Amino acid sequence: MRIGLNIDGGRDYAELLAKIGHASRSGYSAAWLPQSPGGGPRKRSGRDRRHKLFGYDSLTALAVAGTQVDGIELGTCVLPTYSRHPMVMAEQALTCQAGYGGTVTLGIGVSHRHVVEDQWGYSYDRTAKRMAEYVTVLNSIFETGEVHFEGETVTARGSLSIAERKIPILVAALGPKMLDVAGELTDGVITWMTGPRTLDEHTVPRLTAAAERAGRTRPRVVASLPVCVTEDAETARELAARMFLIYRSLPNYKAMLDREDADHGGDISLVGTEDEIAGAVKRLAEIGVTDLNALVIGSEEEQARAHALLPELTSGGRENQ
Repeated sequence: MRIGLNIDGGRDYAELLAKIGHASRSGYSAAWLPQSPGGGPRKRSGRDRRHKLFGYDSLTALAVAGTQVDGIELGTCVLPTYSRHPMVMAEQALTCQAGYGGTVTLGIGVSHRHVVEDQWGYSYDRTAKRMAEYVTVLNSIFETGEVHFEGETVTARGSLSIAERKIPILVAALGPKMLDVAGELTDGVITWMTGPRTLDEHTVPRLTAAAERAGRTRPRVVASLPVCVTEDAETARELAARMFLIYRSLPNYKAMLDREDADHGGDISLVGTEDEIAGAVKRLAEIGVTDLNALVIGSEEEQARAHALLPELTSGGRENQ
């Protein structure tokens, strides 16, 4: 099991870069940066209530961070596809990787209807079809440096002067059709708000079957989950419930929570003592999760305990006891 750190960037750019440096120095296998809202929620009314507050651009931030760290995978979790043509996405990812010199992994997703339609004015229909065509373009560019593709939802023609170098692609796949796309065309999935039961009974089997049909190697499964190392599990779950309350109102994530019979994000968070977290990580590995993308929460003391524990698990220490 590889364990990476989910970077909560907030609105302070220097702090964001410092957290990536901390992940590298602490022994995490990866630093994952969301293309996500900066800071806390704002009070909004009417149609604007659910509009997403985007923060710093993930690939740009990782490109800068890559000049300051080494020996760690840098990844996005996740970049929305609708706001970038796949050729532009490929340019940015290749530029980021060229500057870093290490592994840059491209986690991408279709976002949500209220973002795509209300904020950007695009149609959110046929998302799985569009993702399949989108990654077809990316694969062509990463493998050959050029693309000549005209699909039903995506058109791309041209070449890049950047020396091609394969960049791993992970899809934020939750439903069955998107899991099929991920398994057949990409390196795997990166999930959020998806608990162990769903990973075991739905995500891993569907993804693996799709990869096998396509003759691909075992897909990567990066499970992004909140983690709190604590003696007070009840308080930690209440904190997670408040922090991640919005996901109950987003259809894609609500479907994942419903599969777990979970009322909120606190119900699927990894919460407990060091031994309990180690056991939870071992369970994830046993059901086919290859990576944990840990969003560490809690008090300063609880976060310090998590940062001391998790890199130890990724090196195969306590995890295999």
